[in-house]
Amino acid sequence: MKENTKYIFNMEITNGYVFRQLFEIYDRLVVNVIPIYFKETGVTIRTGIIDNGKEIISDMEIFTDDIIYYYLNTALSTIPKNKKNKACHVEQFNINKLKNIFKSISKSNSVRIFKLKDNEDISIEIKGLTIERSYLPKVSYQLIENDISHLNNDKIPNAKVDINQFCTTMKAMSRGDVDIIIFKVYKHGLLIVGKNNNNENIKSSSWGIIGNNCYETKMNINIIKALCKISGTTFYSIIKVYSNKDGELKLTHKISDFGEHTIFLLDNFKNLP
Repeated sequence: MKENTKYIFNMEITNGYVFRQLFEIYDRLVVNVIPIYFKETGVTIRTGIIDNGKEIISDMEIFTDDIIYYYLNTALSTIPKNKKNKACHVEQFNINKLKNIFKSISKSNSVRIFKLKDNEDISIEIKGLTIERSYLPKVSYQLIENDISHLNNDKIPNAKVDINQFCTTMKAMSRGDVDIIIFKVYKHGLLIVGKNNNNENIKSSSWGIIGNNCYETKMNINIIKALCKISGTTFYSIIKVYSNKDGELKLTHKISDFGEHTIFLLDNFKNLP
């Protein structure tokens, strides 16, 4: 496929099913609009929600060197390329419309997403034995503030957890009488505790070395339910856990063989048990 100036952007991912799973995470977060940043060196999908003082920010990076095809028209981008800035094109997707299109993606399908310079709609092709084409209408731009620059300084993880074990634990925690989940991050370990509204321990799981000192981050069940879906975005991966401050937790994992997902859990509500 040759570069063609009729496109604003043109991206194809062979593992379409994993791409579908990425947006199912956002569906669980009850996010209505998803911003996607098409850059010269990669694609970023970033959004977040606040639930009763608890915040989750999801930052997905797609490495365009690792997907089958990627093209960005730097002259027609939202931010055109010039001497001071690299090009970046911003689109916002309605999650409900996208979910309806992606529900037909199977594990054998690839997905192509592109926009023509003379068309406001975004085109999506689901490619298998046949090609199914759909269109996403333009969504009015809404400024979404999710600055993560001050949260991304940790280099060495405190713990590493098998992603399937982690998701199984999240599913178990989200059932029954658990109201609050507490992540206790130690120097070389992680303890997850589920409590009810009476501050009673209901469930717990641990990995690594559990010592005396830790950093704690509390999360609501609604946010935890979204974490149950992340195992669908990768195979045989691990989750790296980072924390060096109470109320701030970072989780990272691979997205198949073409990206990385970083999740920030922020606890700004200190009156819960």
